[in-house]
Amino acid sequence: MDTAFFLGRPMNSWDFLDAAYDFLVREDFTGFKVESGIEDLGSAMGKVPKKGRKMFQKRKSSGTVTSFKKLQLSLLNTDIMRKACTGRASNTLLPKKPIELSRFPEYMEMIRKYDVILRTEFQVSSKGESHSTRHASKSANEIKNSYKKLVPFDYNRVVLEHLPGIPDSDYINASYIDSILKPNAYIAAQGPNEFTISDFWRMVWEQESYVIVMLTKVFDFIRVMCVQYWPTDLDKPEEYGNLEITLLAEEQLANFFIRTVKIRKGNEEREIVQLHYTNWPSHTCPFPSALLEFRRRVQVYMMRYPSTGPVVVHCSDGCGRTGTYLCIEANLLLAEEDFCYDVFGYAKKLRASRRGMIETLEHYKFIYDALEEANICGSTWFPVNALSQQLKYKSMKNPVTRMNEYQREYQKICKNSSKLSIGDCAGGHRPENRDKNRDVSIVPPDNFRPYLTSFQSNDNTDYINAVFVDGYTRSKEYIATEWPLQRTVQDFWSLVYDHDCNTVVVLCNPPASSTYPPFWPSEREKKKKYGPVFTVELVSSNHYPNIKTWIFKILKRVVSLTELMAGVKAEPKTTQVFQITCWPLGHKVPTSTNAVVELMNMVERWRQRSAYGPVIVLSTNGKSRVGVYCAACVAIEQVIQHGEVDVFQAVKTVRRHRPQLVENMTEYKYCYDLVLHYVLHYLNSL
Repeated sequence: MDTAFFLGRPMNSWDFLDAAYDFLVREDFTGFKVESGIEDLGSAMGKVPKKGRKMFQKRKSSGTVTSFKKLQLSLLNTDIMRKACTGRASNTLLPKKPIELSRFPEYMEMIRKYDVILRTEFQVSSKGESHSTRHASKSANEIKNSYKKLVPFDYNRVVLEHLPGIPDSDYINASYIDSILKPNAYIAAQGPNEFTISDFWRMVWEQESYVIVMLTKVFDFIRVMCVQYWPTDLDKPEEYGNLEITLLAEEQLANFFIRTVKIRKGNEEREIVQLHYTNWPSHTCPFPSALLEFRRRVQVYMMRYPSTGPVVVHCSDGCGRTGTYLCIEANLLLAEEDFCYDVFGYAKKLRASRRGMIETLEHYKFIYDALEEANICGSTWFPVNALSQQLKYKSMKNPVTRMNEYQREYQKICKNSSKLSIGDCAGGHRPENRDKNRDVSIVPPDNFRPYLTSFQSNDNTDYINAVFVDGYTRSKEYIATEWPLQRTVQDFWSLVYDHDCNTVVVLCNPPASSTYPPFWPSEREKKKKYGPVFTVELVSSNHYPNIKTWIFKILKRVVSLTELMAGVKAEPKTTQVFQITCWPLGHKVPTSTNAVVELMNMVERWRQRSAYGPVIVLSTNGKSRVGVYCAACVAIEQVIQHGEVDVFQAVKTVRRHRPQLVENMTEYKYCYDLVLHYVLHYLNSL
């Protein structure tokens, strides 16, 4: 019998299976699906002896697992068994040393193929050392802990200065965490509750922390995750204990806020920065590229204060999301220093420092996904004053690959775009909605589609083929959609009304036909009814070179019996339609780049005068042209806000919810052309 290794112990093949089964069941690996039965062991590692078969049948009947056929032991059905029997299982299941960046893609391939590896890593790394939590368990400190089990160990807890006459006033639910390069580089803290706001600011002051990283919303699923511990209004100080806290500035970006806060104690004052990530809901994971961009911003501020105290990182409990973020951060620093990742090793270290760090398997998998994204994509931004030089470099062809940098970037984007399953997009595939799509292969994911709320008739649904697209400073800033069909024109106006879309950008000008029916009243008609609910009335129109605009008033008739009985009144709303006329059908790019940039400026001026509702962007099919417009807007906004160019990440941003956007190399290159045109003609200078 061959010798195998499991968790470092030598054993024969059946002992290996026995230990693997015990380990998986003990660690709660239940509820998987097995693709083939016990007989398939023969194909995995030779003929199965009866003894082994009885062993598994005995386990099955013991009640530990309800049904053997519902248990997926990848070890039994995959190539891992062969590796186990040739003595390589320990290397397969648990990393014994950091993984070199050059080998990381191969490792990612393996854990995607054999999910049991990731589960084993996660479970083994969670078995951290047990340390005393005597201080956290004191009755006086109970109200300071939002979660009874998630408390700091005594050996590395943050100890506050004792307040005279107040017992246990040195306690706060926070732990020192080492980075790869520096001891006590971070403080992992519970999000402040109503009893600990003053203690939290006291900790920030005493530890001389200048950067706070917040990874939770204040409210999530109608639950308070963390009280708002900073003032709401600018320049209006609030007192917390003997500290005065003033909000000096607040910058909003699509996925996070950057706040500058002044702390004053007596005659001494400091300015600190809080970076607040807002798109990480409980029990899920954000998009890797979005969190990596957030981490890049954190690094900018950390480098501004290199000799100050620890960076304070907190979520709701200071464990799940906090541990996930710190593990990503530590491994990115390790990659910069030693060109390797050590997720397993650092996860064990984190869990020895604080209970509950990296709470779920999904969080653990997300760490790998984020590191893979960082490894593949690298740094893609550059300062705007380097734009001309960068574009020259990007157009040069590599003699070996015969590809220029534009092509290489676009290839990376396509390879790393999200894949949407039919289940993700179930709404668009329902029988009652299928004929509302021009192309059933291009339908929105349910989590990111705008739902229609206006009642029109009993057979109407909440579905329209449209999807939210993030901007640079606002989440869900755009709605990408297709030219309405005959039967969806009324749904289009429901979309405009229900989601307060005061701007519609039309990137095509097809001749009127049954395929592309007109969906707004002509200047001759002035007013037109769409379905039983909506009437659209022309207010004014303007025709410019290559651009036409119309302002409409949308009137809604209440037909729902419930709303009628409640006396609900539907207020009229206003929207402006912008149509570009120099982008003929069949052309991948318009005949005038200046017209597109001018269109963007006209839209922005209109939104400044009216409101910042979502901008509907449409083309004939809801994918071509739309991605170019949205990605260029995102990239130009980054130029304006931060003096940076990052078309690569702008395109990745708009493709998150609709991977078909920016559908070819020509469109990708044209995004750069639009940014260049804006910089040359609309900014003062490079």
